[in-house]
Amino acid sequence: MGRRVSTRAAALPLACLLGLTVAATPGPAVQSPAAPRVTHVAVDRELDVATLALVQRGLRQARSDGSSALVVEIDTPGGSMELMSQLAGLLGAQDPAELSTVAWVSGQATSAGSLVALACERVFVSPTGTMGSAMPVGVGPGGIAALPEQGGVREKVTSLARAEFRAVAAERGRSPRLAEAMVDPLIEVRLVRRDGETHFLSGEEWDDAFERGDELELVRTVSGRGRLLNVTGPEAVELGLADGTAASLPELLARLGLADASLARLERSASEETLALLEKATPLLIAIGLMLGYAELKAPGFALPGILALVCFALVLVGKYLTGLADVPHLVLVCVGFALIALELFVLPGTVWVGLAGAACVAVGLLLVELGPGSGFGTPLTRDLALAAARRLALAGVLGAAGILALSRVLPRTPLLRRLVVTPTAAAAAELAPPVLAGSLGRALTVLHPVGKIALDADPAHPREARAEGELIDGGVRVRVVAADELGGRLVVEAADSDDAQPRNPEEAG
Repeated sequence: MGRRVSTRAAALPLACLLGLTVAATPGPAVQSPAAPRVTHVAVDRELDVATLALVQRGLRQARSDGSSALVVEIDTPGGSMELMSQLAGLLGAQDPAELSTVAWVSGQATSAGSLVALACERVFVSPTGTMGSAMPVGVGPGGIAALPEQGGVREKVTSLARAEFRAVAAERGRSPRLAEAMVDPLIEVRLVRRDGETHFLSGEEWDDAFERGDELELVRTVSGRGRLLNVTGPEAVELGLADGTAASLPELLARLGLADASLARLERSASEETLALLEKATPLLIAIGLMLGYAELKAPGFALPGILALVCFALVLVGKYLTGLADVPHLVLVCVGFALIALELFVLPGTVWVGLAGAACVAVGLLLVELGPGSGFGTPLTRDLALAAARRLALAGVLGAAGILALSRVLPRTPLLRRLVVTPTAAAAAELAPPVLAGSLGRALTVLHPVGKIALDADPAHPREARAEGELIDGGVRVRVVAADELGGRLVVEAADSDDAQPRNPEEAG
């Protein structure tokens, strides 16, 4: 009988050949994972709107390039409560699953800067850095000064700041008591041990627990009454206010597990510096815009004052929009307000409600622009900030009114701008002292849109200022006096009927 070859034995050479073929075949290229990215912004001076614009630009770039983290390097003495609240809200609103926000206190994070640090998801402090000392103060001609106690101003502002610090710290899982002690020197904080666990208690909570007979062990007093809490890097880590220390940016990235990350550094740009200047000049720009608008109303035709007034308000709105304080609905509301005012002046003169509605839209829009998008009025701090913004706008209005009053007295005597305002001479004023009777006829010397100049038939040598009632009146059209405006003796006129269109002055008829 012939030998029988097993199936397994016959398949062995075939399997070896197949293995060699597969090994010799080039496999798909294995792509190395892309290096993580980190966006870095430096807050290295007093907080202003340029800081807000820089942080917003950093957030936009971090999202667009897929950064793992936004590192906010902080070395600032602080800034206003408005900017503090806006920056803290902006950083605190970020979803850690999408973008991690990391505060690195490389120098000092005092006053408002400490809240900006606490608002980030993670906090690292340089071994020589400090955090705290955030008591609200005022800035006047003599420099920094304590807030006045009269009227409870100091207690009110301090209470608002305490609430903001307490809420931000609690949201990030840090001790609200320690955060409050940064703001108010009357807050005493003690580290106690209860049931084997340590807790931070305020002085009042310690007294209450003692009266209840709770078994507490005092570890130490962290912040004594009469002094603000200010901690170094190691102290911040020990107290749970920081996640660690880092002496340099590379060390920080290593602690974050991003030592090989691609780093994108953002610095303050010239445009952001310009926005900071525009923000400081906002009340002045609004006041100048009001004054130029008044000058335009006193001048026939749309001229330079009107254009410059629009430029002033445009600078305010564009600056607010670029810093993120103004949203599109805010801009639309202000523009609708100006459109209603223009409708009142040029199309529907005399319908006062249209102009009032326009003025209300402009005022509310500017107030919302001052507060920023999403500010709301839900907390005592946001309501107080809204009142402060309203006071700034009121100040701008007062400055504008004072400027208008000055213009009404000075402008007619200025040779270059004398033609903008019509003021009768002393002799003419004496001659025109008797009130002009309703029904008197004359001729429009300029376009009345709605204000311009007319010459009465009874006194053609002395032009008078008049306001058109109803539709606009072109130059050269015959007009009839309806009434005399109480403000400055301005006449209110309308287009004369065809029966009265012919002049009654024999010299004019000839």
